[in-house]
Amino acid sequence: MTVLPTTATATATTFEFGALSERHAVSPWRSASLLRHQVKYELLSVFRNRQARFFMMAMPVGFLVLFCAIFGNGFFHGDGISVRGSTYYVASLTAFGIVDAAFMALVIGMVEARQTGILRRRQATPQPSWVIVAGRAVTAVLTAMATATVLLVTGRLAYGASTPLSGLPALLTTVVVGSVAFCFLGFAITGIVRSVQAAQPVAMAVAMPLFFISGVFVPWVIIPRWLQHVAELFPVRHLLTSILAPFISHGAMSTWRVGDLLIVAAWGAGGLIVALRTFVWAPQDI
Repeated sequence: MTVLPTTATATATTFEFGALSERHAVSPWRSASLLRHQVKYELLSVFRNRQARFFMMAMPVGFLVLFCAIFGNGFFHGDGISVRGSTYYVASLTAFGIVDAAFMALVIGMVEARQTGILRRRQATPQPSWVIVAGRAVTAVLTAMATATVLLVTGRLAYGASTPLSGLPALLTTVVVGSVAFCFLGFAITGIVRSVQAAQPVAMAVAMPLFFISGVFVPWVIIPRWLQHVAELFPVRHLLTSILAPFISHGAMSTWRVGDLLIVAAWGAGGLIVALRTFVWAPQDI
């Protein structure tokens, strides 16, 4: 037996399409205001979470102190350069902080929001859908930049690791490009992970091996050559190299590593393409 839709059902359907139409008609100024509000909300939720503050801010600084204590502040020699241990680890752990905040934390947070129905419920509000995603992305980038800033300031004050003024534009550009790129990669992985329980293990399984073989945790000079070649296929090593360059530049050595930055950006662009194809709002079946 065919059941005709009731007036209430038809009205609800019409209202839903009307709401969707209104979302797409939001003015640019209104969109900017909504995005600013969304980013403010996301940042407050991050910095009010003690656990999030620890893993994104305190832990990288703790690693910096720990690794400098273990490996000392002597010089690392290799690839035609010589760099103090403290300077090396300020750069490498800045890369770690960027990947931690823009990639791992984003994957865990977005999968949890999707699987608990938060994304779906917020998508049903009059707020444009893109604002929700963009708010998460901007928050991840800003958090990664804040983490990098804390590490750079700590390295400067505690270990004397500094970069000349001429290297600051290269360093800032690298932090921004790296944060955005790994944010896109995080969204790409989010579409693949199907449960909250799997989010953290998957994020760590992707990132941790790259941290070790890329010279983030272990000095690059003691990593076997064949593993160095493997690491150079992935973006973490190129991000670290781009961050380290302004610290060690002298004479004719450039503070810019354009080739490495382009590789990081290319990985980010690939992540964006995958994310556009795989990102979903509704909870996924395991």
